[in-house]
Amino acid sequence: MLFVIARLKQNKFVRSLLTREAAEQFERYVISGLISACVEYTMLLVLTEFAGIWYILSNTIAYVSGFWLSFLLNRFWSFKSKDNILRQLLLYSMLFICNLVLTNMLLYLLTSVTGIPYAISKIFVMGIAVLWNFIIYKKIIYRK
Repeated sequence: MLFVIARLKQNKFVRSLLTREAAEQFERYVISGLISACVEYTMLLVLTEFAGIWYILSNTIAYVSGFWLSFLLNRFWSFKSKDNILRQLLLYSMLFICNLVLTNMLLYLLTSVTGIPYAISKIFVMGIAVLWNFIIYKKIIYRK
């Protein structure tokens, strides 16, 4: 086990995640994510419960809103990026489309197939995306 840890610490990518700067970025990323997630989740509930829109369509609309808020918060605050915004927006949009498709599929599976209420399924699905998105944001979209 110690050998594995020692080998991981030698890896440039792993070392970059173990810095103070990365920890601070992750903290800002989590706060940005919580803000975006609250907006997205609230919109999902309002659109589904009060507007009577099917939960998958509500999720899509809410996810688009959360996407823009998340992009702006991550670019300007979490990662404090000065790189080409068009490049980042293109990469972020590609990730957004993948996440939206996977989110809707998983949300449908958990809700319509297994019978878990959509509001609970959404929380589970959002949690899954948080962890792997950070690495993609840090290493691909907002890399320095």
